[in-house]
Amino acid sequence: MDFSGMELDEALRKFQAHIRVQGEAQKVERLIEAFSQRYCICNPDVVQQFHNPDTIFILAFAIILLNTDMYSPSVKAERKMKLDDFIKNLRGVDNGQDIPRDLLLGIYQRIQKWELRTNDDHVSQVQAVERVIVGKKPVLSLPHRRLVCCCQLYEVPDPNRPQRTGVHQREVFLFNDLLVVTKIFQKKKTSVTYSFRQSFPLVEMQIHLFQNSYYAHGIRLTSSIPGGERKVLIIFNAPSQQDRTRFSSDLRESAAEVQEMEKYRVESELEKQKGVMRPSLTGAGPVPGGGVKNNETVNGTLSRPSLDDSYTMGEGLKRTALSSSLRDLSETGLHC
Repeated sequence: MDFSGMELDEALRKFQAHIRVQGEAQKVERLIEAFSQRYCICNPDVVQQFHNPDTIFILAFAIILLNTDMYSPSVKAERKMKLDDFIKNLRGVDNGQDIPRDLLLGIYQRIQKWELRTNDDHVSQVQAVERVIVGKKPVLSLPHRRLVCCCQLYEVPDPNRPQRTGVHQREVFLFNDLLVVTKIFQKKKTSVTYSFRQSFPLVEMQIHLFQNSYYAHGIRLTSSIPGGERKVLIIFNAPSQQDRTRFSSDLRESAAEVQEMEKYRVESELEKQKGVMRPSLTGAGPVPGGGVKNNETVNGTLSRPSLDDSYTMGEGLKRTALSSSLRDLSETGLHC
């Protein structure tokens, strides 16, 4: 996703339109972590305004908590987080420095005006696709999954041999993390049913375009295997140059996006194995009334690799009894 030139809360709104940010605390933390890394890459100038690039992660996390607190029906009106509470909670999080008040004021006012909501359209769309594909297939309806495009291609068993026009027609569904290959099973006036053929995860997938005397718009998909070699997954021929360009562009973008997410996941796992773990932002101790200790700080080093290795994080997000814990995300969701 491209977050270039966007305010942090606006970028988070775009991110959440595609990915449901709710569930278990660790899952939410990983999603916000991946979002923060991507935002920093897209906005290096913004990152330089802070003393510690990890402040982006803390602020994104605080926005999610603010949104949940502000719109959760389980939080009474008199206990909703006020602007001063929001600012106080973030005091000193930028390597001991405060985030500019005007920046926090703008975020607070925009969240107050527009709730962060997950766009459920992509979920319904994936469910609709899953219903029309028959046969033994992987589970398609997952919260993070969205349909990128659907196109008609022709599978090529051997690129060095010709085949009759129209043979091996395939209906290909490209999701943001998976490629599903089908063929038309049954076609009626008002509906079409597809039979599942095979599917390929986009992680480690590479796209190679080719042209020879038999196939003018060839597409070869490969994946890495142990030993550094690459395995050919499937070969297609597109009906036209325009179709090939559109499909390959969408596929490259989706593969790059999922590869980046996988990279952060692997790096996080490696750091955990080394014993360098980020303190949980949900580890604040309970106080009477079900909140968390006021102005409690969490010391330690973030498990997420920083954009600048010279930065380390000394304090975690400070929260009061007015702020919602991550458990609220699991119990109430974000009104999706």
